[in-house]
Amino acid sequence: MKTQFIQRTFMQEKFRSIIGSAVVASIAGILLYGYLFTSETGSFPNLTHTSGFLISALTGAVTGIIIYLLNRFLNHVISWQRNYALRFLAGFIGYTFLSYSIFIGVGKLLTETGKTSILWKGFNAQDDDLTWKLAILLLVASFIYAVIYSLLYSYKHYAVIQIDVLQQERKQLELQFEALKSQLSPHYLFNSLNTISSLLYNDPQTAEQFIRRLAQTYQYVLATQSKRYVTLQEELEFVKSYFYLLRIRFQQSLQVEINVPNNLVLSVIPPLTLQLLVENAVKHNPATAEQPLYIYISAIDNTQLKVVNTKTETSNTKITSTRIGLENIRQRYRYFTSKPVQIKDEAQYTVLLPIIQRQQLNQAS
Repeated sequence: MKTQFIQRTFMQEKFRSIIGSAVVASIAGILLYGYLFTSETGSFPNLTHTSGFLISALTGAVTGIIIYLLNRFLNHVISWQRNYALRFLAGFIGYTFLSYSIFIGVGKLLTETGKTSILWKGFNAQDDDLTWKLAILLLVASFIYAVIYSLLYSYKHYAVIQIDVLQQERKQLELQFEALKSQLSPHYLFNSLNTISSLLYNDPQTAEQFIRRLAQTYQYVLATQSKRYVTLQEELEFVKSYFYLLRIRFQQSLQVEINVPNNLVLSVIPPLTLQLLVENAVKHNPATAEQPLYIYISAIDNTQLKVVNTKTETSNTKITSTRIGLENIRQRYRYFTSKPVQIKDEAQYTVLLPIIQRQQLNQAS
């Protein structure tokens, strides 16, 4: 049903474009006839010359439809974006040639059939003065049409690009909202409150520190919910606060090691990316004293971030991504780079994230 609706809408739009071209060209044909009539006879046409107006309107309508088809062909063959000048010139020459050929052809047909009085008395398609006037008028009209068409096409293309950009930004914000919801989930808050509750009586000082770190994580999540990217340094600081919360719960059963060169900390990354990877590792690998979980965040040749976690279960256990996990990260990275997010599920679980420099953002925009 949706496909049929799109096809029907497309056909309706195409039909309206054809009718619009025919109507505009028929009006231009009538104006052209009125000017030539006045120029050749010295008087204005009146109601007795209805047949002349009708022939001119029909000729203009046919010309408009043919020029519409010519534009569709040229748009397919010559790209406005890559060869603007060539496309403009090809259109201008094509409009002039076709319109002149059609109007002269109709004039010659009337002359050969002896129907010249339909236009005006004394009309002769072989008259050099008349043909030059017609050629100049059609040349000017074709140039004006070419300018208007190119401007309208450019505006439409610009509007489509702007709509596409807005749609991409909206999609990206939706993806970030999905990541945000995972952090504000009742389960996450419930675990944190349980930890605070157990610490209040046993270790008030640690409980205070835990609450501060919890507040920092929520502050970061809320502050980045509408941002397309953050610096790697900001994300790493957030991961450290998040790890502190996890470390209180898992003690020595969980270890996170960060070793990223200083020259990469000002690169950018979609917010919550590293935190989601750490969360996935903890979620799919129960950490115990007998089988501790290790997570390593490092870089490879200044081109990739490497996030590795050990497996606390058998090597045959496969870690599967969730709707707001790895696929969320993949989709958000597509907005900044064509380089893929790589996943290696081997003895250890490895995710390779492309490094995004600020220069790339400028080029993408």
